[in-house]
Amino acid sequence: MMYRNNFVVVVKHKGKVLRESNSGVVRLPFGSDYSILLKNKDSRSAVADVEIDGEDVATGVIVPGNDSVELKGAINGLNVSNHFRFIEKTREISNFRGDREDDGLVRVEYRFEQYDVIRTPIRPMKKKGYSRDDVWTYYNSSNEVRYGATCDSFTLCSSDAGITVPGKETNQNFEYGHTKPLEMQSHVIVLHLKGAVKKHKKVRKIRKAVTVKTRLQCSSCGRRSKSSMKFCGNCGTYLR
Repeated sequence: MMYRNNFVVVVKHKGKVLRESNSGVVRLPFGSDYSILLKNKDSRSAVADVEIDGEDVATGVIVPGNDSVELKGAINGLNVSNHFRFIEKTREISNFRGDREDDGLVRVEYRFEQYDVIRTPIRPMKKKGYSRDDVWTYYNSSNEVRYGATCDSFTLCSSDAGITVPGKETNQNFEYGHTKPLEMQSHVIVLHLKGAVKKHKKVRKIRKAVTVKTRLQCSSCGRRSKSSMKFCGNCGTYLR
């Protein structure tokens, strides 16, 4: 769960929220289907764009104020037909499609609606940004918003571990909607998907996704602690 500027981006696997490190790394097994949950904790609506592996998977999506949206897969037209699936980028895949700087990265960029401008008879203020007709987004058929993103200064790191491809079939439908004019400033959140870790100079594949409820084992005393804890409550060792 990555929080920034009143916006939250979460990767979910089998209905469970995955835990990320301080650097934004999310670990899940290769071959896993996942979804992206976008939660807006601001009272204003936000319009978001989602990019995975350097490619746009959803553009101009409204996340209403104090509401959330779960994106199951890439939007094609107004429909999502396949889940996101994270797979290992083998040498055969690299030789066929090439290696990209953004492989393994989930990038969400969003902007909030402007605050209402108070006009005075002395100096009327002109609203800046997009007009109402310029802003459009996707809604699902039940009027829940289903996708978003965010952006700030964040160091992007390349990944040669895995990429996202179409997974199992699904059926998620959207429709067009409108928002108020948007702020010019955008915000960004970036998560890095990894299916393997280096340990003792060896690369080991992730066998089980690390969720927010996964209990971490201390490397010194072996006691397990909640994933929200940074240090072992027994001996004080930093929990990785």
